[in-house]
Amino acid sequence: MKVTRVVFLVLLLMGSVSFAQAQKKETPEERRERIEKIETAKIAFISDKVKFTTEQAQRFWPLYKEHESRRNELRQKSRSVKEENLNNLSDEQIQAGLETRLNLRQRELDLDRDYMERYLRIISPRQLATFYRADREFTKLLLERLQTASK
Repeated sequence: MKVTRVVFLVLLLMGSVSFAQAQKKETPEERRERIEKIETAKIAFISDKVKFTTEQAQRFWPLYKEHESRRNELRQKSRSVKEENLNNLSDEQIQAGLETRLNLRQRELDLDRDYMERYLRIISPRQLATFYRADREFTKLLLERLQTASK
């Protein structure tokens, strides 16, 4: 039953990805809806692979969303440093930007370590390793579908 639900959600996700690719111009609301569908499919896919108990899922997913939010904040800061026009900067400014990027990457690593410890208070090490693997698997599946849809 769970597998059927996961397959259905993944197929729904892939349909919405294909539809979004074909449209080109997407309103912010449509984009938000598409992202929510992807997140729902991701949660279902990973939950099925990891085999969370109900209690574990109720505690894990809010923590995961908090982690993702904090990680995205750091990545946004890093992106702004990467996107500066190098032609308009002195060598000292470039050096400072490189240092800033390294510091942000270290902060992201520290954040991941902190959340790993917090996850392990909720789920077993085996479940966490399975979670990381399933997360990568879902991302790979999504990217493959996007490539297929764009052809």
